[in-house]
Amino acid sequence: MIAHVAAAYEDSGRVVLWLDPESKCSPTLLDAPVRLAAAFDADIETIIVDQEPDDRGGVPVRRVRSIAGSSEEAVVISRRFQLLAERCRRLTESVGAIHRVNIRHRNAHGDAIDRISEMCAVIGPWNIVALARMPALGGHSVIGSLLANVSGATGFLLCGDKPADDIPHVVVIFEDVDRLPSMLRAAERLSGAAGVIHVLIGAETSVDYAEIEAQARLMAVASDRVVFETAGPTFGIPGALTEAIARLKPSFVVARFGGSALADGRELARASASTRAPILLVR
Repeated sequence: MIAHVAAAYEDSGRVVLWLDPESKCSPTLLDAPVRLAAAFDADIETIIVDQEPDDRGGVPVRRVRSIAGSSEEAVVISRRFQLLAERCRRLTESVGAIHRVNIRHRNAHGDAIDRISEMCAVIGPWNIVALARMPALGGHSVIGSLLANVSGATGFLLCGDKPADDIPHVVVIFEDVDRLPSMLRAAERLSGAAGVIHVLIGAETSVDYAEIEAQARLMAVASDRVVFETAGPTFGIPGALTEAIARLKPSFVVARFGGSALADGRELARASASTRAPILLVR
């Protein structure tokens, strides 16, 4: 699958930004999806999903419960949720204006994965889904569910809270020959005209490492912004590349979820915590 998001005029995809009003929402966190959209001349469509249904009518609301004497009273606080949602949207629009990215918004109810899948099916297939945060519990299952159920997306962006660098440093992890061209193109867009692309080879054996590195060097021979980092084969050791990624202090990471570098949700969480950088996951 090509790591790509459609330009706005193509009307065949956009960056779908999944916002959670009740979690941290800051300009720094929102910078990555906006920069990603700007790099591809794409639009952003935010989605806020209220997943808590009302017992009486199936209408999602937010509630707190208090004890008054011997009776329990349900107090609807959907207004608070709406205010938080409006704040997230205003922040997204503010960051989008800096990079001249068009922002539009959508509300949804029910299961978030289903709603995002429907959005990508209606306008697709060249979407990238951005998560403003990964849930502390079950984050790996969320990523896995997105990969399994959202067929109209070419990649998934886990936002980071690292401030943007003046000169972008994009770390791209090559693990197979087939994905080399699209991942390198994505890294070139994200690094801009003056950025640096750091290449790490993710291979379990010395033979595979040499083959992938040779192909990657052939592809990058015309670029003076590509730096090959020596990491060596992983020999199947989980997390073998996590420290190497963090040491490069990336502005962006491009990698395959389920591969040598980010084998599962645990390694993804470790890489995200150690770098604080946004991570673009390709299929």
